[in-house]
Amino acid sequence: MHSKNLLRKRPKGLRCSFIGPFIFTYLFCGHPISIDGKFEDWVDVPVAYNDTEGDGLSADYSSLKITYDSQFLFIYFNFYNGDFLMQDWNDFHLYIDADNDSSTGYFVHGIGAELDWTFGNRSGYKYFDGQQTELYQNDLTLRIAPTITSTEFEIAIARDSAPLTMNGSQSLNEGTLVFSEIEEDGDLVPDESGGIPFSIGDDIVPLPQPITLERSNEQDIRLVSYNTWNEGILDSDRQIHFKRILQALDPDVIALQEHGDWNDIENIIQSWFPSEEWHASWTYNDLVVLSRFPITHDANMISSERTMAALLDTEDELGKDLLIFNSHLSCCDNNEGRQQQVDEFAGVWRDWVTNESGPFALEYGTPFVHVGDFNYVGYRQQVETIRDGDIEDEVQYGNDFLPDWDSTAIIDLFPRHTHKRMGYTWRKDGSSFNPGKLDYVFYSDATIDTAKYYILNTLAMDDIALDYHELQWDDTQVASDHLPLVLDISLNDDVGINQSKIVPISTILYPNYPNPFNSRTVIPIYLQDPGMVELSIVDVKGRFINRLIHGNRQKGNLTINWDGTNDKGQNVNSGVYFYLLKLNGISHINKMIFLK
Repeated sequence: MHSKNLLRKRPKGLRCSFIGPFIFTYLFCGHPISIDGKFEDWVDVPVAYNDTEGDGLSADYSSLKITYDSQFLFIYFNFYNGDFLMQDWNDFHLYIDADNDSSTGYFVHGIGAELDWTFGNRSGYKYFDGQQTELYQNDLTLRIAPTITSTEFEIAIARDSAPLTMNGSQSLNEGTLVFSEIEEDGDLVPDESGGIPFSIGDDIVPLPQPITLERSNEQDIRLVSYNTWNEGILDSDRQIHFKRILQALDPDVIALQEHGDWNDIENIIQSWFPSEEWHASWTYNDLVVLSRFPITHDANMISSERTMAALLDTEDELGKDLLIFNSHLSCCDNNEGRQQQVDEFAGVWRDWVTNESGPFALEYGTPFVHVGDFNYVGYRQQVETIRDGDIEDEVQYGNDFLPDWDSTAIIDLFPRHTHKRMGYTWRKDGSSFNPGKLDYVFYSDATIDTAKYYILNTLAMDDIALDYHELQWDDTQVASDHLPLVLDISLNDDVGINQSKIVPISTILYPNYPNPFNSRTVIPIYLQDPGMVELSIVDVKGRFINRLIHGNRQKGNLTINWDGTNDKGQNVNSGVYFYLLKLNGISHINKMIFLK
């Protein structure tokens, strides 16, 4: 039903393209997709294929979407159940027939594939003119998000890559693709032979609006987090690149990772910014915090010394001190070690907040930011432990604890590159691993608001922006395999330190997280008074979907999960839903997006 011989010619005058027969006709248009693991920008992209549920072995594909911009072919797909890691622990294959001709390339499931990519092997093959050539991620400019386990993924493949252009002999106009669970076995998408067709229209997707490097407000406090890759600031060949980068960013606070030689770093930074006195804390493993504000206290947070804390005297600027956590967690396949480290941190922070048993005295409601190279390349549980306080080993490290001062989750920030719709923070073109999000910014939204935030990637900047900031095109590439993350804490009159959030004075129905979501979302609630509580899910037409709470509850915090099912336990369709809270006859409502 989806085979290539059913493709329609593009109607004249249309900038997008129709594809498919009769009721299975799709309109393919370009969309501005950010590869960042958030998926919000896929809502307007139509589903290209819904797979049959229950036809997989260990994996069961659900739905698939396809779109493009001037540089990339974008693909979104998800699973009915289970979490998967796209760069390891699987044998998933993506086959693309780039010339829409089943007689060329590698014949599989009714298509002739010029590209066969195996995600778990991080490699693939190009088939052209009877030749088979091995490929790696950099040959495709392959981008995948998220870098951690998930039930849904988005990928980008360069339209000018060799397999899609048939070694430069064509421009990609239309083709077909197939996903398989295990080569040509297990769950095949589509079920029918012939592949899922796609077409590239001549519509123009606008380039992203560049994010300027300057602060929105000169009074904002700027924090830069940067893994300098093996003490790169001390490397005579790389130091000039770091100098240009940091001077262009003009930070107030710098959190460094992979910097273990502490003797000269304070003097180096002072020489680059001579107009103000700099202060440094450098007593823990390979972590350094440098600040234009005095550092009144610092401490190691966990036994491995892979997370430190530094308390900055920002009383004049914020009305309170600012607490910086800086982490460099265990690398690569050491998932057990990373989980132990985040579990231990969550337990220490819980005891510090609830029992005042931390490494130094901390005023209640102190604003805090947690940054660093977290090396999250495995289980997403590690992210949830930091963000939500969901401790995996409660026997060793104690009970779960919502980590913000208002008993909610903290915020996982999703910055993008200033001049590109990408969210990766690590890139090494010679590696088999494609670029990924290893560096994170978490912050307390109960106490602070963010202004501008971004990732600096000079490779993506235009010449005008580079010249204006006295940067060179390859600065970030040469300096480190990580990119600097920038966060501005806003000091505008309307935002900034928000003490009213710390102790809720009324019932609050907080935003759910994640949102959009695929398999599960969390709905945090604060009840000002005890009473009869009802929490229901309704669709955009107000029709009842499910009831999550119905009964008496005490005053305080609640966290409720919804798994995207109705009151009969059936999965609901993708779309916009509302969650409605009623407490003693007073209603509160919020919106969320469910993606299958």
